[in-house]
Amino acid sequence: MVEDRTIVEDARTTSSRGPLGWCGVGLVLGGATLSLAPGVPSWAGLSAAGAGVLLVVAGLRRMRSLPARRSLVPAAAGLACALIAGFGVRALTLSLAVEHTLAESVPDTAPPIPAEVTTTAWTRTLPGDDTLVRVVPGTLGPIVVLDDGVVALDGITGDELWRYRLRGADARATVYGGGTRIHIAHGDPDDPDRTGASTWVELDTARGGTVETFTVPPPPAGTTTTVLTVASGVLVHSRTEDDDTPRIVAHDTATLREAWSFTVPEEPGRVCAPWQGWNADNTLRTTDLFLLAYACVPEGRARDTDPARIADTPGAHLTGVVTALDRRDGRVRWTRELPGLEEFPALRVGGPVIDADTRPVIVVDPLMGEDAPVILDPRDGSHAVRITAEPWTDGRSVLVRADTGGAVVTETAADRLLVHRVSPEGGIVVTAALDAADLPGYGPASAVALSDAVVVPLSAPDADREVPAVWSVPFDGDPRFSVLDPVGEAGPLPLGSGADHHRAVAVPGALVTVARGAEAVRLHGLLP
Repeated sequence: MVEDRTIVEDARTTSSRGPLGWCGVGLVLGGATLSLAPGVPSWAGLSAAGAGVLLVVAGLRRMRSLPARRSLVPAAAGLACALIAGFGVRALTLSLAVEHTLAESVPDTAPPIPAEVTTTAWTRTLPGDDTLVRVVPGTLGPIVVLDDGVVALDGITGDELWRYRLRGADARATVYGGGTRIHIAHGDPDDPDRTGASTWVELDTARGGTVETFTVPPPPAGTTTTVLTVASGVLVHSRTEDDDTPRIVAHDTATLREAWSFTVPEEPGRVCAPWQGWNADNTLRTTDLFLLAYACVPEGRARDTDPARIADTPGAHLTGVVTALDRRDGRVRWTRELPGLEEFPALRVGGPVIDADTRPVIVVDPLMGEDAPVILDPRDGSHAVRITAEPWTDGRSVLVRADTGGAVVTETAADRLLVHRVSPEGGIVVTAALDAADLPGYGPASAVALSDAVVVPLSAPDADREVPAVWSVPFDGDPRFSVLDPVGEAGPLPLGSGADHHRAVAVPGALVTVARGAEAVRLHGLLP
């Protein structure tokens, strides 16, 4: 009897084990792809690859007899199944880990920052297990930044508008665009031990809606990175490779490709560097610009040519340099030099813009010291407000707020606190006063300027404890003292000691004070 070998070959060709083997190849390729994809759990890639290996082993003998054109379909199917499952796991994991609500309705116009405040309209006590990081202005009121996310409140009523919080994980939040946008990182993107991707989400602060989501892979081995700022479409961080000089690098959040970078230029005859690398003190972002500050010293006067040690140079020999870069392409928009500094320059915003006819400014402070600040217009680096010797006394003056319409400066005299409203030219327009005996022991550092008054949060004795209170110092009237009685609460919250236990921030609709007690944190919404 003669064996018909065509029957044997047909059986091998039509056996399901051949296609399954090639499907396994696709699963292996998909698992390898998932292991490199940011945000996908490692077990998802390993599971796909493991299942693929089993299928390959089961169908190995039949795979060789399957024509090449017929092997592509099951391989592609296996690859597609692996990718769909892996990225589906990533989406499911993210949705289960996040508590995200949206505002039911949003008004057409945002409430203004009040001109002055007289009464406590609302209070909100945070549970003891909520760790408050800070409170910042949003579009419609305060944004309460916690260690696991953010909660947005209505400035007028104190009601919750929306929230974005992680379950059992840390978060890091950055507000920009005048409080209209917020970026939240899942976890600590600067963790040097981070091996997985860092997920970021951008939200609008009015409704809480998602604007953008992106993931950032961990830095390469031997590289240290620190996130400096996040803006719409751009992630800016400081990068140091091995022992090289740190440089500022911006990446496009859509492609993660490097958009631009900046390194302090080398100049003949002088040594230039930022103080201890790039950080939150010497970098700042506005709506369109990324600003940075560093210092230079003549090479002959430096005690060491190493840029990291130019701070050892004797005082009044530093030249501060402030450079504004276009945040989109890194192009230098302007540079301002400030000679004769005794300290490295630091950057901050002048505060919220209260008058619709004015614009925000950039304040260049001495990093450490008591020299008068320099107030610049971010559009071109020109002087926006000139702080002269008249309203400024070294060691006894504090710049409370500034914009292109002028500034508010407090000066601690022998027996009283003087509150000066200063014109853009540097002259004193009007002065209000508060007895020095009424000031907190830490002085006016926590003062907040509104358009018609300055508010100083402090503590007041109540039996054997300290409770939150405020002094309101109007420019056209007598100072008013108020203990902050809570609305619908059991009683005033006992405070800890120090300035950080009672702070205030001006937001749309209210002045919000933050009182920190031993077991809770309470927010007070002060309205006219």
